[in-house]
Amino acid sequence: MKKVSAFVAAAVLAGHCLCAQPGWTADSPSGTGGTEASGSKPDLTQGSLSAYDLPAVTAFGVADQPPTMPVQTRFGTQYNVVTEEQIRLQNSLDFYDALRNVPGVMYQKKNIIGGQTSASLYVRGRGASHPSPDINIYFDDVPRSGVLYGQALADGIPVYALGGMEIYKYPQPSRFGSGYAMLNFIPKYMTKEGYEFRIGAEGGSYGTVAENVGMGAKKDCFDIYAAQSFISTLGHKEHTAAYQTSYYGNMGIALSDNWTLRMMANRVDAQTQAPSNPITNTRERDRFDTQTSLATLSLINKYKNASGYLKGYYNDTLFYLRGDSYDKSTSVQTNNLYGLRARETYSVWEGSEIINGVDFDITDLRNDQRFYATNATTSWEFPQHRMLSPYAAISQMFGSKDSFHITPSAGLRLYTSNLFEDKAAPQAGLVLGYNNSNLAFNYSRGVNYPSPVVLQGLLANKTSLPSGLNTKDIRPEVVDHYEVSLSHNQPGLFTVSATAFHDDGRDRLRAYMATAGRAPTADFFTSSTAEYKIDGLELSGSLTPTDNLELFAGATWMKTWAKGDNGITTNTMPYTPAFALQTGFKWKFYDNFQLSGDYQYLKDVYAATWMRGASPAAPSSNVTTLNEINRLPDINVFNARIDYTFSYDDMHLEEGKVYLAVNNIFNTPYAYSMEVSGNNRGLYNMPGTTFMVGFDLKF
Repeated sequence: MKKVSAFVAAAVLAGHCLCAQPGWTADSPSGTGGTEASGSKPDLTQGSLSAYDLPAVTAFGVADQPPTMPVQTRFGTQYNVVTEEQIRLQNSLDFYDALRNVPGVMYQKKNIIGGQTSASLYVRGRGASHPSPDINIYFDDVPRSGVLYGQALADGIPVYALGGMEIYKYPQPSRFGSGYAMLNFIPKYMTKEGYEFRIGAEGGSYGTVAENVGMGAKKDCFDIYAAQSFISTLGHKEHTAAYQTSYYGNMGIALSDNWTLRMMANRVDAQTQAPSNPITNTRERDRFDTQTSLATLSLINKYKNASGYLKGYYNDTLFYLRGDSYDKSTSVQTNNLYGLRARETYSVWEGSEIINGVDFDITDLRNDQRFYATNATTSWEFPQHRMLSPYAAISQMFGSKDSFHITPSAGLRLYTSNLFEDKAAPQAGLVLGYNNSNLAFNYSRGVNYPSPVVLQGLLANKTSLPSGLNTKDIRPEVVDHYEVSLSHNQPGLFTVSATAFHDDGRDRLRAYMATAGRAPTADFFTSSTAEYKIDGLELSGSLTPTDNLELFAGATWMKTWAKGDNGITTNTMPYTPAFALQTGFKWKFYDNFQLSGDYQYLKDVYAATWMRGASPAAPSSNVTTLNEINRLPDINVFNARIDYTFSYDDMHLEEGKVYLAVNNIFNTPYAYSMEVSGNNRGLYNMPGTTFMVGFDLKF
């Protein structure tokens, strides 16, 4: 610990000497996609660059409001946020748990912590395809996921390195590129002058233990934050153990009053065991090992009427899947993601906001398989995928935020791919409002590009694709999103929001996973007949009847329709609840105590994965009719946590907490996934009532 302290002190001293000007203030933003880290609301009539109705923000630049409530932007779009405090109060052991109170979002897992390959994160009915990068996973505004098969990388995201999360639940071309939805993790960094040391630990049911240590400093124009964390569990049933180790650092240097250089790095090693098939009592996989490293370098600018960044990144992720009784082989998947991103938001005249940006992303992917019995190996060296994606958007506010106002907007993103067909994605919005009430309309197009894994069947132990196949003829999936929302905020008392949305998706992709048969044409990869539609209604509200009590709730209804290649239609889609309810509270009492709790109810969830693979000679329907046997029992889970807060000036203990967290208080049986074989089904049941006790100390 003395060595770490000496390192931080030396780094601060060096930064103090190197700084060009000491004018960088504690409320400077990270410049990487979150809302600004300042405590005041912007004056939108002067061309502010922030969210349309931005609430107070936390130290790390994430809107401080309940996770059920959407943030309304000037472009008629919305997004949800989860703060670091909310992650802690929910006692989230992985990032899946942190999402449990976001309406329209659900996940599936089989273990207390961690996840496995294939689809596992679902947003408003999308994300159940395999393989597919349907849902973007970003960390510090750059891609961080298993893009080869579309893994959400639950094992590779440490919650102790997060300052918050942003959740975009539908296409927003001026905010992110390829994909239907996006989850952006905002990394921690120091924002206030001084030094900080944090330490925490907890332990509880099923041998679950966790510890985290964080240390940082900020002086004048230099700041640094470093953290280490470890979490492990023996699992709630045989062969469900898991662990995760993380090392994280974030450093910033102000080059002048307006320019900042920021560097961030994170290394994670994790392992998740795969439980046995509940029907056959055999394991299809033995375990999943994850090794992932991410580094970003950001040059950030902030002026009175402009802010933005230039960011470079490199992300190396390795998945090691150990087979057991099913395929009796190993699979080593290597994902290298790197590129440059630039974004600038500025106001040229009063009431205007203009966004210009470009994303340049490169993916290098490889998969190596080895069979235990024969030691035979198969390797796939996928072609490099390069995507250049420029975008622009403009909005203009007429009127005053304090009275009547109208804000039309429009935007466009272009996709140029070296492998697949080029596309364009427009967006348009209109916000009508009076004071704290807003009526917003939004249209946006989502473009979902495949991973090069769609070519897997053509590349086994080969170095090139068949000469007759032009991959530029392969079209990405497209969805048109329509939305109307009405919201009202009564500061200090309540906020309500209602959102109706419609998604119309088409050009569904098929993946060429088989190795036999004729070489497919471009028509095989993209189905012009497969389509789907999703209609939904989302209601959200929060209430603060007293200074010490906060209540929140969100409800989502969804109705679906899908058609496959063969004309078969269905009114059920995987992991698209017909109804979902999330609600919770936070209550402070007796000065030092706080009780918080949350409840989730999900109805009519069908567990399945839409596999994209099909025979090239006779492509099958890529929409599977789900039967009652695929329907999960309704999910009812109630969780709570009680905290005791204290301080001790003599030890420079600014804030200490000891807490008890209880999940699934009523011991309700529930499961997120299942196996189906004929007329038999087996549930991967999650734990019953679990307890965790721990402490957090901030010096």
